[in-house]
Amino acid sequence: MSSWILQGAVVLAIAFAPVAALLLIRNSIGALNAAAWLVLWGALIIAGEHANFAVALSIALADAPGLSDHAQFHFFMAGIYTAVAAVLLGVVAWCLLRSGSRAGWFAVLFVFLFGGAFEVVAGTTIFPHGIPPRSIPLGLALYAYIAALGGALVISYRPIFRGRST
Repeated sequence: MSSWILQGAVVLAIAFAPVAALLLIRNSIGALNAAAWLVLWGALIIAGEHANFAVALSIALADAPGLSDHAQFHFFMAGIYTAVAAVLLGVVAWCLLRSGSRAGWFAVLFVFLFGGAFEVVAGTTIFPHGIPPRSIPLGLALYAYIAALGGALVISYRPIFRGRST
């Protein structure tokens, strides 16, 4: 168990290091630039974990008994559209959030609340992602996207909403 804790700490340090670094340098690169980079980091984590896993699983289970071609098709396309959504989230961050768009901020808020909530619910009910004994420490890295999106929302709120009438 102590080995698992050490490995988990290393994984968390690596996954959260870009989040911490971007939050620390936000004044020098600009809050909206830092927020956009945080969202891009989060989107990379989402695509790297969920899209990659869904596509790989659909291929690995191609000959699994009881899994229809129809189900395999949907596993595969879920992974593809997760990657597409991650790219679109990156575009929203890079184009809208960096320019101070409220629509961009609310799009990131939606992903943070909706995606983050389902991530936590699924991670506590369906599969304990990153939690022993059923998961590996690498699974903890997934949760860094929630911190990245949350950090992006916090640091971009003021530049986007200050002094504007509603």
